[in-house]
Amino acid sequence: MKRLALDLSTKSSGWAVFDDEELVDYGCITASSNDLIKRIQKIIYGLDDVLEKYKVDKIVVEEVRPETGVQNIKTHRALMWLQGAVAIFAHEKCGKLNIEYLYPSQWRKICGIKTGSGIRRTSLKSKDIEFVKNKYNITVNDDIADAIGIGYASAMIDKFNWE
Repeated sequence: MKRLALDLSTKSSGWAVFDDEELVDYGCITASSNDLIKRIQKIIYGLDDVLEKYKVDKIVVEEVRPETGVQNIKTHRALMWLQGAVAIFAHEKCGKLNIEYLYPSQWRKICGIKTGSGIRRTSLKSKDIEFVKNKYNITVNDDIADAIGIGYASAMIDKFNWE
């Protein structure tokens, strides 16, 4: 099964394509406009290029977790808009393409990365990069590392039928 794994962000979205457990390709789509809608459009255009190149059976996305605070509410809303735009775009482009969502703690657990209270986001990002370096012998940024981790976890869930 070919899957596209996404670590979505309105400024820098990592992506990775897997054929079952094999990492096929990866990259990052960046957008720098001050206009949120323009950034979302740029991410969607980049995904269009990836979906044109790779005919995937499934898209796997890191689920957005709501957090407290004014800035986090704005970020949460922007990420939800981006997730919605991706879902609509994928449906229009590919028809009934299955989209799955994995929480960060869920995919990291499958990758053997410990999460929980007291563990900072920056520490997790470096562990994500280290996981990819150890597993695939490649050095990537944290957005791509997260996408690869998400794709790997999704492949393991399918392989072992984990819930």
